[in-house]
Parts: sequence; C-alpha cells; structure tokens
Amino acid sequence: RKDQIHAKGKGTIQTFWVASKRVGALAASGPSQEFVKPPTSRPALQLSGFVPGRDEQDASPSVLNFQRMVNWNVDLLSRLLKRVVVRQISIKEQQRKSYIATALMPDLKHRGSASSKATDQGAAKAKHPREEYAEFIKMPRFDATSAMPPLDPDSIDLGPKVHQQLKDYITQIACSYRQNPFHNYDHASHVTMSANKILMRVVSAEGCETRPSTVNQAAATLHDYTFGITSDPLTHFACVFAALIHDVDHPGVSNGQLIKENDPLAAKYNKKSVAEQNSLDLAWGLFMTKDFADLRNCMFHTQEDQHRFRQLLVNSLLATDIFDPELKALRNKRWEKAFANGTRSDSSESVDLKATIVIEHILQAADVSHTMQHWHVYQKWNRRLFFEMYTSYQMGRLQGDPSVSWYKGELWFFDNYVIPLAEKLKECGVFGVSSDEFLNYARMNRSEWAQKGERIVAAMKREFDGEDDKE
Repeated sequence: RKDQIHAKGKGTIQTFWVASKRVGALAASGPSQEFVKPPTSRPALQLSGFVPGRDEQDASPSVLNFQRMVNWNVDLLSRLLKRVVVRQISIKEQQRKSYIATALMPDLKHRGSASSKATDQGAAKAKHPREEYAEFIKMPRFDATSAMPPLDPDSIDLGPKVHQQLKDYITQIACSYRQNPFHNYDHASHVTMSANKILMRVVSAEGCETRPSTVNQAAATLHDYTFGITSDPLTHFACVFAALIHDVDHPGVSNGQLIKENDPLAAKYNKKSVAEQNSLDLAWGLFMTKDFADLRNCMFHTQEDQHRFRQLLVNSLLATDIFDPELKALRNKRWEKAFANGTRSDSSESVDLKATIVIEHILQAADVSHTMQHWHVYQKWNRRLFFEMYTSYQMGRLQGDPSVSWYKGELWFFDNYVIPLAEKLKECGVFGVSSDEFLNYARMNRSEWAQKGERIVAAMKREFDGEDDKE
C-alpha cells in the first residue's frame, strides 16, 4: 500500500497487498479486482453436490472463494452458538440446584409458555415483518450465576446434526444471494465480519466508570454499562445472523426503483422496506423448515428465546433501510428519547430501549463499515457499488447517470449519514475508545475522497465502459 496505516497498539506500520492470480465475480479482491458484469438470473452459485477436497481441484476460483466464505461464516456462527449453549447449561444448572426453583418449576413453566404463546400469536397476526417492528426489545435481566459460564465454550460439541444443519443453512442462504457487483454474498460476509468485530469491541468492565471489586460485580457492571448486550450470547448470535441474511435476494436496485416498476414485491410489502422485508421472509421461511429443527432446538431454550431472536432480526434488518422517511423519523425520535439528555436511567424500559437502539446502529454501521475502514477497503466497495448502479443505469433501471453525481453524492453520504452514525456510536458510550476508530476512519476517508474522488469517478467510468482496454 502506498500509505502507512496506524494500528492500535502497534503504531504506524507499512502493509502490503498480496497479488493473486485468481479473478472472478466473487474472487478475493484488492484494489485491482476484475469486474464481471452480473447476469440477470437469480441464483449466485449452485454448489449442490460440491465436496470440499474431492472437487476443489476442478472448481473455479469463484466457487472456491464462495466455499471459503461459507466455511468462515459456519465457523463464526458455530463459535457464537457454543456460547449460547453454555448459557443454557448455566441456566439449567441453576434451576436444578435451587430447591425453590425446582418446586415452582411446573408453575413457572406454565406461565412462561403462556407468555410465549401470546407473543407468538401476536407475531403471527402481523402480515409482514414491518408490522412486527418494536420500539424496544426486552433484554434478559442480569443473573450472577448464568453470567459466570460453568464451561469453556470451546469444550462444547454441537454434534454432527446441528453442525451440518448450520452449514446447510448458511450454504442455502449464500446461494440465495444474486451475483450483483455489490449486494452479493461477498458483501454479506463482509457485513457479518464487521458486525461481529463491532460487537467484540463493546467496552470491557475495565472501561466502565466504576471499578468493581469482585468477579460478579464486574459482570453486573458490564451488563449495566452495555445495556445487557454483552451478557446475552443469543443477542450476539442474532446480530451476526442478521448481518448474514440482511440482503438475501437483493435485486441490485433500490426500493424506490422496485416501487416505480410496480414490482410484485413492492405490492406485497405495501411499497415499504421492500428488499429488507423480502430478505427476512426468505431467510426465516427457510430457517423454520423441518430441515433445521435440530439447529433451532439447539439455539432456543424456550419459546421466549425464539420470539426474542425473531424480534432482533426484524428490528435489525429494518434498520438497514436507511432511506425510508418513516423509519428514519422513528429512529431519530427514539434516539432523542434514550440518549439526548445524557443520563443513564435504570428503568427496565429505558435500558431495553437503549439496547435496542444500539443493536440497530451496530447493523447500520456494519452495513456501511467499508466507509469507516481503511481507504483501500472503502475504495474496493465504493467501486463495486458504482458498478452496480451504473449497470442499473445502462439497463434503464436508474434515472440519471450515476457518474455525474457520484463524487458529490459520496460527500453528502459521509456528511449526512456515515459521520453522524459514527458519532452516535461514540455517544452511546458502550464502545469506549474503540468508537474513535470508526469516526476517525470516516473523517479520513471523507477527506481523501474530497481530494481524489473526481479523478476516481472518471477512472471507474472509463473502466466500466472499457475505454481503458481501447487505449
């Protein structure tokens, strides 16, 4: 790379791009990745019958890269699922040891089932995901016993059925992404990685305002300081899961274009959050089939767990519809209610509201994380998005040549969305000093784009039009 970068804990260092001979629509890429115009067909890749090891020698680079990304996501979600299982074991062990809990178990179980039945029926009444959107999601309350894991998550064996079902699900989700230049499975994997990275940077107990004197106090302090997000492995799993599915079957054009074309999906979803609701419906419909029953049983200890997981997906995916004026106004109103006065209310509703808002902003940040990462990462994804929109323009599915407005449009996006979003990540307080990195990269990329953007747009247009090849 031409410029040195600053790595936290290491100072200023020089990094290098590794040249790869492999090219293709889904190949691992650096700044010089070959662009392949997307087909109009729906599926991204068909991997049925692909056997790693046996078929790798004859597989194309794009298929190999695709399989690597599937395996990476399987590994990540497997590790997160093991944490969920450890939490379930801890809760069960606590119930077993408690005489009172054991004595009241039938009654507690009955009341829990009734509550979940009511919430499930409420969700069932909703015709579409947007009707399920909640102002806040009830998070688990702090419990000292379950907060201290009795087992190392790495010691958990999910079993062959659960592991295979997780891999099958991720593979089918991956194959449901279209071969768009930007909104494809590569993007989904990048957002998944970014969401997990952001969640892992939630502040530790050492970064809290008060210093706990015991292990339990540390866990309690961290739970309160992060609004319960760090205490619940299922929430972490749900956020990463949401990132993976958030653009399933994305058509490569905006919701506004689908509405303008009178697309059947626009009619189905009442012209609101069309792509987002479709992605959730497709992913959830697949998830709820009998093929993944063992996976669901492993993930959910109770019906309440499944309902909360579903609600986290609904709120997270709808948060990625950043241009819907109704959702935008609602998000701003909720942010003002939760964080504007700068106080930290201890009421359950206030804490749940803050947790829900932070989770939604994590998904928003992950979705545009390339704008808050190194310049070369930003350029890679900016280039892909330009090609996707320029393709739409050439196909008559976008009004106006994007190359005319791309330079100023990116400046507007930094000033009106990316930088304010990074500032909110800092303002909410749960990321500690890590939030400075998001904001600093956003500002540096904005500054560099202001200097180089016009030349870059001209170069991208020439590349797309094939003029570089003619010279």
